[in-house]
Amino acid sequence: MEYQLFGFRWLRQSQTLCLGVFLAFLTQVHAEEGAARPDQKAGRPAPEDFHLYLLVGQSNMAGRGAIEEEDKTAHPRVWKLTKENHWAPGIDPLHFDKPKIAGVGLGTTFAKTLAGENPDIHVGLIPCAVGGTRINQWAKGGKLYSNAVARAQIAMKQGTLKGILWHQGEGDSGSKEKLDVWFPKLSRLIHNFRSDLEAPTAPFVAGQLSRAWGDEKPMRKEFNIRLLRYARFQTSPYFAAVHTSNLSAKPDKTHFDSAALRELGRRYAGAWKDSARTRSDRDPQVAPKAIRFTGQTVSKAVSTLAVRAALRYAVEPDVILSPQWSQPYHADFTGITAKRALQGILPQVGLALRHDPKSDIYWIRLARN
Repeated sequence: MEYQLFGFRWLRQSQTLCLGVFLAFLTQVHAEEGAARPDQKAGRPAPEDFHLYLLVGQSNMAGRGAIEEEDKTAHPRVWKLTKENHWAPGIDPLHFDKPKIAGVGLGTTFAKTLAGENPDIHVGLIPCAVGGTRINQWAKGGKLYSNAVARAQIAMKQGTLKGILWHQGEGDSGSKEKLDVWFPKLSRLIHNFRSDLEAPTAPFVAGQLSRAWGDEKPMRKEFNIRLLRYARFQTSPYFAAVHTSNLSAKPDKTHFDSAALRELGRRYAGAWKDSARTRSDRDPQVAPKAIRFTGQTVSKAVSTLAVRAALRYAVEPDVILSPQWSQPYHADFTGITAKRALQGILPQVGLALRHDPKSDIYWIRLARN
C-alpha cells in the first residue's frame, strides 16, 4: 500500500522508519529556529538575562559608517528590534531612519563587548535614533520620544532595560545660547525616559561630538567640555560621558567613520559599566575617619556618598534645575557613615530624602516648608 504525504510517496513497509526520520528532522529544524529567536518560547532567555538598551539621538547613533566584512557576522547573543518590532540578529545597519545611508553604528560593538564579557546574558538593542534631529524634537509628547518609549515598552515585555545610549548635539551647538538651554533640556529628557520606562536608575550614556573640526567650530569644543563636566558633577545621577579623542571622521568632519564607531561602541560599554556602579569597595557599615568636601557641587557630594553607602538614588527634575543642586559644598564629617553624612547634607541645602521601600530607591526632592 502507498501513502501520499507532503507530496512524497511512501511504501507501507518503510512507513514507520521514514516517517519517523522525517518528523524528527522537522522537530530539529523547529527547535533550532526557536533557539535562534528570543521572541519565541524555545531558547528564550529569562527577562533578567535579556539586557535591553535604548539607542536614541541623531545620525552618529544611527550609524553612517560603511559596512565592511567584519560587520556582517552576527554575535549569537546580540539582537536588534526591527522596524516591525520583531527580534533579529544584531548586525548593522541597526537603524532604519534613512535606509539608503544607514550603516555601521556604535550599538553593535557596544552589545558584542558586553555579551562577550558575560556569557550568561543576551543583549537586545532598541534602535530609535533619527539623523538630523535636534533635542527639541525629542521632547516628551513628540513623535520621536513617543516612538522610542513605545518600542522600549514592547521590548521590555521580554527583557530588562539596562541603559539608555544617546548621541546628539551637532544641531544644537551653533551658539552659546543654544548650549545654555541644551543641558537643562537633556536633564528633563533623562528624567522623562527613566520615569516613563519605570527605570529611575537606568544608566544614561552620552558621547562627545566629533573633534575633527578642531578650532573651526569652537562651540562644538565647548559642548564636549560641558558634557564631561555634566558627567563629572553627576548633574543627573548614573550619567556617563564618552570622550571622542583620537577618533577618525568621514570627510564631512561631523560623522565618525566605521572604525571610529566600533571604538566608540567599546568606549560606551566601558562608560556604561562605570555609570552602573552602585557601590564602592568601602564597607558602608564602617564609620570612616572623615568625609571631606571642599567646593564640590552638591550633586557630586550626593553621588559620592550614595556610592559609598551603596544606596540607589534618584533625583526629581525640579531639584536638578534648582540652584541648590549645583552650588559648591564644603563640609567635614567625622566618625559617621556615608549614609548619615548624606542625610546631614541635604537639609543644609534645602533638600530632603524620601525612601521608597518598594523599589528601595532614595528619592531626593526639594524640602517642603
